[in-house]
Amino acid sequence: MINKVHIIGMGLMGTNLGIKLVEKGLQVSGDDTSKSNLDRAKKYDAINLNHNLDTEYDLTVLAMPINEIISSLRDSKIEINSKVLIDLGGTKEIICRHMDESKIPSFGGHPLCGIADNQTWDPTPEMYNQAPFLLCETESSTNETKNIVSNFVELINSKPIWIDSKKHDELISLTSHLPHILSSALVSTAMQKHEMDELLDLASGGFDGATRLSRTSPNMISDMYLTNDLNVKTLIKELIEELEKIILIEDQELMLNYLSKTVDWRRALADKFGERKLK
Repeated sequence: MINKVHIIGMGLMGTNLGIKLVEKGLQVSGDDTSKSNLDRAKKYDAINLNHNLDTEYDLTVLAMPINEIISSLRDSKIEINSKVLIDLGGTKEIICRHMDESKIPSFGGHPLCGIADNQTWDPTPEMYNQAPFLLCETESSTNETKNIVSNFVELINSKPIWIDSKKHDELISLTSHLPHILSSALVSTAMQKHEMDELLDLASGGFDGATRLSRTSPNMISDMYLTNDLNVKTLIKELIEELEKIILIEDQELMLNYLSKTVDWRRALADKFGERKLK
């Protein structure tokens, strides 16, 4: 069903997606404002087709930063002959709102995969394997193009999950956007309190695990936060209230009771979905 794919944005997500699709025998072209990104994509064999405006693509993937996706959709900068358009951005409601007006049938997409440090990386196309791939219909979507998108997600060995764009942003604000902000806030607190050399020998797995997300590109974290800020701000206020409850706990029994509930819930989550090993 899918033979030709064009990827706009050859960073971490776009390049690894290109590698994956080329390995599956598809014809893949790519585009990026950065020549070094394009050169790297070609070096890693993520592109095997020269882009041509006359080419009809089965699918075009927007793998740029969130604000670039929004800008391209809002200003109608995407001029391409394609049956379907899908993005890979981490915020969906505002993107899907612009996709509603698209002349090309469009879908919001969000693969839940990636790495903490997305500035320097080696090819890891397997990152898409078994990854949940969240998908949102828009007013420009059709049943025929929905089948193409489902086929694409299954082709890269990911798991399609259809979800409303508003619900997506509410849930992802808790599972992704807030954790990124908290990680940065913890690093900022450490920076203001101590010198790095002072902490280096004492920083254990707890600090490393809690601050790992702060290594992500500042542009990416900023885009995620500012395009979903109402949901994240609501959660920050609720978290502050929760921390204020903890401040008031001075009794061991109360503290153990509080911690036991969270430990049981988190262990149940690990039992269901698996757990990364602590280093």
